[in-house]
Amino acid sequence: EDKGLQMDPDDIIGSGSAAQVYRAKLGSQTVAIKVLHPKIAERVDRDLMLMRRVASLLDSVPIEMIRMLSLPRAADNFASVLSKQVDLRIEGKNLSRFHENFTYQKKSLLKAFMSTNIPSSAVLFPQPVEGWVSRDVLVEEYVDNADPIAKYLHDDSPEGMKVRKELAGPLLRSYLKMVFLDNFTHCDLHAGNVLIKHTPAESNKKGKDSHTIVFLDAGLAISLSPNDRRNLVDLFRAVILNEGEEAGRLMVERARYERCSQVEGGVEAFSKGVGQLVNEFHDNRKKGLTLGAVRIGSLLGRVLDLCRVHQVEVDPAMANIVISTLVLEGLGRSLASDLNLLDFALPFVLRAGKV
Repeated sequence: EDKGLQMDPDDIIGSGSAAQVYRAKLGSQTVAIKVLHPKIAERVDRDLMLMRRVASLLDSVPIEMIRMLSLPRAADNFASVLSKQVDLRIEGKNLSRFHENFTYQKKSLLKAFMSTNIPSSAVLFPQPVEGWVSRDVLVEEYVDNADPIAKYLHDDSPEGMKVRKELAGPLLRSYLKMVFLDNFTHCDLHAGNVLIKHTPAESNKKGKDSHTIVFLDAGLAISLSPNDRRNLVDLFRAVILNEGEEAGRLMVERARYERCSQVEGGVEAFSKGVGQLVNEFHDNRKKGLTLGAVRIGSLLGRVLDLCRVHQVEVDPAMANIVISTLVLEGLGRSLASDLNLLDFALPFVLRAGKV
């Protein structure tokens, strides 16, 4: 309190497995304070140590299928992800990085040699308050006039459906930008971590209602290795161009570990498997590649299953992207199931596009 921070311990605005969030005052500014649960870091360290020991023990079993799973590597990847959840300094850095990634440079004629960062009006990440970030406590901007996105999912009125469709576009483009352009993906985008900030027409310079998507809880963020990132881009291109077998062959060539090429006809079988999945997906063009007709997350999951069957190793971080895609895709489908996926994916797969 001697530094101007005033908090009511009963004013709780959110709670999760690792932390609790309070509304507070820092001077005249309303802020959100995220506080880790007592001894959560010690408990996580203990559980991760046990998990790593079990993974190493299983990996020592002389069975090729088990070794191909790279359990110690998967355990290390999971440990890296989970450890970041119990160090709020990392979430503070992630929020700042996401803010940078979603800030666009605009130049006026009067300031030809100067640029002003203008955040995208479609997307917002609350910013940490400088000097108020530690391992156990994170003080960040409080976003007012914002409701959980779940409130909009249940509005089936004509106006509600219109707003839902307006929200679905920026939501999907934001995620595609994270994956394909920034290679820095928020991997915890369930409905509880997405708010919608409503600005009424009388408060908007443009004189009309507007909605901004607010992403919270950025502790879990993933970057793919160069190989997996190329594989993901090639897989999306394969869907667009119907070249699944070629994408399958490239995945085998780039794999750090694979048994596929050591089995007669293995590479061809794997490539044909990927080709069949892409053909099936591509055939949905006849119905229209809408969120209601296709399942990109399901496609990615089936490709990973093929990798398991044919023993083609994929970085465990790829699984995080697949799960995040499943969750985000489901959220987009709930907002507007008639949106065409290619309309959103194509610019990003071809290395362009903005929110």
